[in-house]
Amino acid sequence: MAFHFRITPGNCPGVLSIHNQKHMRYYIKLFVPALFLCLLYSFSYKNTKVTEPPTVIAYYQFYHIKDTTQRGRVWTEDFMLAFNADKSIYTSQTKAKQDSALQAKLMEAEKKNSEIVEMGLFAPTTEDDIYTDKNTLYTIKNYNQQSYLITEVLEKTSWTISKETKQVLGYTCQMATGMVKGRRYTVWFTTDIPAGFGPWKLQGLPGLIIEAYDDHHYIKFTCTKVVTSGGFQNIKPIDLPANPIPTTKTEYEHMKKALQEDLGTENFGDGITIDKIAVNGAEAKKSGKKLAINYPLELIQ
Repeated sequence: MAFHFRITPGNCPGVLSIHNQKHMRYYIKLFVPALFLCLLYSFSYKNTKVTEPPTVIAYYQFYHIKDTTQRGRVWTEDFMLAFNADKSIYTSQTKAKQDSALQAKLMEAEKKNSEIVEMGLFAPTTEDDIYTDKNTLYTIKNYNQQSYLITEVLEKTSWTISKETKQVLGYTCQMATGMVKGRRYTVWFTTDIPAGFGPWKLQGLPGLIIEAYDDHHYIKFTCTKVVTSGGFQNIKPIDLPANPIPTTKTEYEHMKKALQEDLGTENFGDGITIDKIAVNGAEAKKSGKKLAINYPLELIQ
């Protein structure tokens, strides 16, 4: 569900104050970190010099039922996979579009010297950028004006390739199955694009993965478009950003949890004050069953 935020630039840089905390703490703690992630990442991310530009960009729609007791609540998000023969980056297109729109609104308000910024509809997005380079997988987590780097060995998936084929986006695709991060996936790949990449951490086949889904169809990746020439401007480089902070998954989650627990009482931003949260024009209220993530993307870390 997308939320409508109304935010006001504060007078004291670096201080976050939140009004009406008693009856909106649940929504604020759940969605405000994602809002600030978008805002702060917009300003803090700086492209490094592209030494090896991408040669292909594939766009995917991601579908995930995180709580199997609430199958009507589906996380959907658009992603982009840019790659050349050796490297790739997988990043959220939904996040990039929201960041651009939010930054434009803030710049417009600044030009008008306005103290009120109507942010419009906003949806939480994925904070990870996933890079592959030869036999290494790098996850960049962009949070609180800083980039954190988690490095892991790129696991080799024991794919079982079938003779079954089908046409997807005009490409002849072949079926394969394999275990990735604890879940069994069925994927459709095309040797028409002879690259061993795919969405998220799915990779290692003799062609680009165009479609993928787990055994329960709770997780799906569907390619919507493949660009093989032009249209490579204004995208993140496939090289890692400069000077990220090396960390581990455990250390990063501990840090993030501590910051979110301090939300509303500690410094968390660049002088932004949340004045009101509204859903469909009405003030947000705590209602409905809380989302419990019992079907994570990675069953095995």
